[in-house]
Amino acid sequence: MNLIKSIKKGLSEGIELPNEIILNVPLITIIGRSKIVIENFKNIVQYSNEIIKINTSCGIFKVAGKNLFLKELNKNKILIKGTLSQFEFI
Repeated sequence: MNLIKSIKKGLSEGIELPNEIILNVPLITIIGRSKIVIENFKNIVQYSNEIIKINTSCGIFKVAGKNLFLKELNKNKILIKGTLSQFEFI
């Protein structure tokens, strides 16, 4: 780990701030089988109604399912709706 990341991690632990704020790691919230929220992402790599791939600081996050669509999109957050069947970092 480089020095800057090490310092940020120490700050995060020292002042008890969430890692997703200090280290810009993704925060992924799954709501039932129909919604997933991804915060702190870089860009969308692939988009279809069956697969959505999101680039994050931790790698590519893949969401698979049926009738997937972006309900909300801004520079910090994506809300995906549809029938979720699988999600993973690839």
